[in-house]
Amino acid sequence: MEEILNKFPFKGAIESVVENTIGLINNTYVVTSEYEKYILQRINKDIFKNPEELMENINLTTNYLNDLGKKTLSLIKDKEGALYTTCQGEHWRAFKYIESKSFKKVENIKIVAESAKELANFHKHLISFPIHTLNNTIPDFHNTLVIFKKFQDICLNCPESLTNQSIQEINYILSKEEDCEIIYKLLVKNKLPLRVCHNDPKVSNFLFDHSLNAICLIDLDTLMPGTLLTDISDAIRTICVSETEDESDLKKLHFKCDYFEEFIKTYLDENKINLNYYELNNIVKSIELIFLEQGIRFLTDYLNGNKYFKVSYRDQNLVRAKNQIYLSKEVVKNNNYLEEIVKQYAR
Repeated sequence: MEEILNKFPFKGAIESVVENTIGLINNTYVVTSEYEKYILQRINKDIFKNPEELMENINLTTNYLNDLGKKTLSLIKDKEGALYTTCQGEHWRAFKYIESKSFKKVENIKIVAESAKELANFHKHLISFPIHTLNNTIPDFHNTLVIFKKFQDICLNCPESLTNQSIQEINYILSKEEDCEIIYKLLVKNKLPLRVCHNDPKVSNFLFDHSLNAICLIDLDTLMPGTLLTDISDAIRTICVSETEDESDLKKLHFKCDYFEEFIKTYLDENKINLNYYELNNIVKSIELIFLEQGIRFLTDYLNGNKYFKVSYRDQNLVRAKNQIYLSKEVVKNNNYLEEIVKQYAR
């Protein structure tokens, strides 16, 4: 670790390095020096094959937001002026530390409203960003049809002992193939415009101050062209639910319609003007599909030996998959009510 720390121009002697274990992909550390605090991250090279393109995206968009006077991440270049450094085959980057709070679970409706407002402003502020300058760092990241096809392939080649434990979930996913094509077809037909999207705006990627006002979005690794529907629905996926995706007791799990209404009302109040007819009319469907997509991701990883998402026990991704598929079904059950809420605030 000392060799890595010496690659960055941190001010003063290093007093402590503490791992932050919230993230599922990268390894994150809080570095405290005698003068300042920093975030140090090891980029997961198994997922992010081209760290240069990844860091270019972050650098371009954070500079753009900074020029607008908006709060965002502040990159710290290494001592040679590079956006990241490589040490013993691993890629590392650093940011200034932001004093803040973050949450894995929402238990205060103010967090709902503040998250919705922050996401809406993130989209609004980047609406004129030159999207053609962004790299597509993870192709087909939210292409549900591609994710579905990969799941089918994994099912054909994994041990029967694993598929037996998840047969209900497998059969449900396989019954939803046509649904998995909906957003993809709208994009192909140019009904949904490509926008600058975060692509992973779960609640733990929002920072808040001590009064629960949103500060900014973090974890910009997946920032690239996408559809606003994915960002809106993915934020709702972790904000408008009773429990986290690691909850194994499905009796505790439900979709919080009151939180959903607060989120939609706040988001549309800030950014409705920038959403077209097809975006407004596919919000609820996209929420059903984002739960399904995430369930497919978790189950695929479980069947494939837990290679993508960090786990603390063998069946954790199976638990997560069951959780997300259950919530996808909850959205279907409440579809008409949720559609009425969107219509009310989309007028």
